[in-house]
Amino acid sequence: MPSNIYHTFEKKSYKIKNKLLGDHKIHNLWVLFKNKKPVAAIVETTAPDGYSGAINMLVAAYFNGEIINARVLSHKETPGIGDKIDLSISNWITRFTGMYVASIEDKDFKLRKYGGKIEQFTGATITPQSVTNSIKRTVVFIKKIPFIFDFLNKGIYEYQKFFK
Repeated sequence: MPSNIYHTFEKKSYKIKNKLLGDHKIHNLWVLFKNKKPVAAIVETTAPDGYSGAINMLVAAYFNGEIINARVLSHKETPGIGDKIDLSISNWITRFTGMYVASIEDKDFKLRKYGGKIEQFTGATITPQSVTNSIKRTVVFIKKIPFIFDFLNKGIYEYQKFFK
């Protein structure tokens, strides 16, 4: 998230575990507040099915499903091919900023090769599809946060039953 936007929000951090975040680990979650109302979140997430293994990311989105930003934190993708998910190599990941995720079934939110609207990069399909799927799942999770926010405030961090 650009710092000029990030610093305009109050933040509260939580620990969360949910299958939509790609694995069974506990992830960091930051809920962003504007005028004391929760409006967005930043979530650590994992794309477990990258070509060369798990891809760890941060995804920020408003609760309406609009993506604020997505960034890869770590990966082991093939240099010169799959590593184009990394902002230091390519700006491919920036294409998600401003996009919306309607639902987990959103047909537009997949690679163009599979009938969606997202362009992959040359030489790789598995890596960009893995990142795309992970961003979609994470935004679906973020969209559900307002419904569980009372639970978050009570310190409960296991929400598997709410997201089936």
